[in-house]
Amino acid sequence: MTCRTHPAKDAIDACNQCGSPVCSDCAVDTQGQMFCRPCLSVTKRTAKPAHKISSGLLFFFSLLFPPGANYMYMGLIKRGLATMSIFFLIIFLITTVSMPLTLFLSLSLGVIYLASFFDGFNVRRRINSGEIINDDVGDAFGFILKNRTARTIFLVVIAVIVLVNILGFAINIISTLLPILLIGFVIYLFVRKK
Repeated sequence: MTCRTHPAKDAIDACNQCGSPVCSDCAVDTQGQMFCRPCLSVTKRTAKPAHKISSGLLFFFSLLFPPGANYMYMGLIKRGLATMSIFFLIIFLITTVSMPLTLFLSLSLGVIYLASFFDGFNVRRRINSGEIINDDVGDAFGFILKNRTARTIFLVVIAVIVLVNILGFAINIISTLLPILLIGFVIYLFVRKK
């Protein structure tokens, strides 16, 4: 079976709405259902949710688990994993960078936590109203992925963090080696005089 839009490609599935075969380029996996792009735009506002998402459970997952668990509870696994990965990456950076950047990274943890918390309730409202939400990493970090300035700022911040960390490591090595070299020089001078 070949794709309706791309006859040269094999179909990987059929659209849940119209039943047309779709290839990997045309298929959009949304909340466990496969749609072709034309049907997705038509059904985006009229789909019935598979189940209502409980605000109590969402609050539980948003409050007591790392950011991203709330998205996973709602079936948005890719978005949840992306958010959780960024959260744990920042925790890793906090444990490895020098002191001046720790405050900045700690504040960014709070921003991610709060953004995930409030966005989770916004996504819940949209799903419960029948809107189909794409489970895509670009949805969670679309601003950084689509905006050239945001990407540049993000990469510069990462580069500065790495540079400061490397410089801090070099300063630690120098401050450790300097007394050893000084002691060695004093011993050399003492031995040379005899």
